Amino acid sequence: MDRVTICRVTRTEFQTAFDEHNDAVYRFVWPMTGSDSLAEDIAQDTFLVLLRQPDVFDPRRGTLRQFLLGIARNLTLKRWRDENRWQELEDEHFSLKPFDIEHREIADAVREAVQSLPPLQREVLILAEYEELSLEAIAQAVESEIGTVKARLHRARENLRRMLASFKINNSVRSTSHGTLR
Repeated sequence: MDRVTICRVTRTEFQTAFDEHNDAVYRFVWPMTGSDSLAEDIAQDTFLVLLRQPDVFDPRRGTLRQFLLGIARNLTLKRWRDENRWQELEDEHFSLKPFDIEHREIADAVREAVQSLPPLQREVLILAEYEELSLEAIAQAVESEIGTVKARLHRARENLRRMLASFKINNSVRSTSHGTLR
């Protein structure tokens, strides 16, 4: 008869993992959801998975942060699918419309542009730009091939360039009125 080993996480180990990675999980989930409360719920659920199923984490496959971001991603996509049952989850949108950003601050415009990206593009962009993960780490976190991650990241950046192009034009016009050309 095979013995099943049940792994447990001590309170100290869990607290250390939470302290080290909670901010990264939240920073990933918040732009994906656009909601503070939903991001907090998903971050909490992510750590509950670690607490309830610690044996699922295999350090040979990647870091604890990558593992937690992968769980957060899956929980976020599950929420997205549940809330948008009839909308297909895809990353093929390559051309989104430019934003009217004449009266917006840069940070607000960029945040809104990132949130309007298709979910699969948004997640790789957030992991690459905000969490500064390598392509290999992103591929592992989102359970995709590196080539797929590269393609999604390229499409996300191109979409951001298109959406924020009017900001560059408006900024050039403003700076030429003061005698400076950027």
